[in-house]
Amino acid sequence: MLMMKCPKCQNYIRSPLLAELKVIVCDQCQTQVSVTNVLISSNGFTFERNDLLKRFYRYRKLLDEVIEERNNMNANSNSSDVSLRSVEKFMSVLQGMMAGARDHYRCEFPQPVSVKLRYLQQDCSGSIYNLSIDGACIEIPGRNPLPRVNGIITLGFQLPEQQFIHRITGEICWTQKGETDSKRGHSCGVRFTSLEEPSRDVLWQFISTMAQQKSLEGKK
Repeated sequence: MLMMKCPKCQNYIRSPLLAELKVIVCDQCQTQVSVTNVLISSNGFTFERNDLLKRFYRYRKLLDEVIEERNNMNANSNSSDVSLRSVEKFMSVLQGMMAGARDHYRCEFPQPVSVKLRYLQQDCSGSIYNLSIDGACIEIPGRNPLPRVNGIITLGFQLPEQQFIHRITGEICWTQKGETDSKRGHSCGVRFTSLEEPSRDVLWQFISTMAQQKSLEGKK
């Protein structure tokens, strides 16, 4: 979770959107304030976001090593439950830090959103698992060709409980190959390269509403 201290009332303002906003209204004193000195709170640990960004790749590498260690411990029947729980907790802290370092809030869908795709001069269907104002994580059935990194892809989709149809062009940032004869399809990261009005406004309204709901749930 991202947070900052309100300069007016000194209470903490919490919002997943602090990295994207220039001003925000404090829900304690109702004063509109400039967004500055953003902190990342992750499982009881707090970090200055700017400090974390300077050391991002170190923490990213550390997270990869912790995940590998967790996997090795799971595969080892002699690993103690106490040690495994400690590694899981440490991994959760690092994952929270990485999430807070993102420039844009990533909206996770409880159920994947269907999407029509066009890439490599072919049409197919897929699923969106999460979405931000600048990109998405999608899955494509393994029977379809694996998209090329840096290749162009077009997405057409509707968000839950909305009628507006988004048609957005993006660029493939990364891929993870799936399997042709299993349920696991190709996973891909897409960075939007063409996001025009009114699609941008509709996306931002949806994402900011979802972020606000998550923030309220976190306070319960």
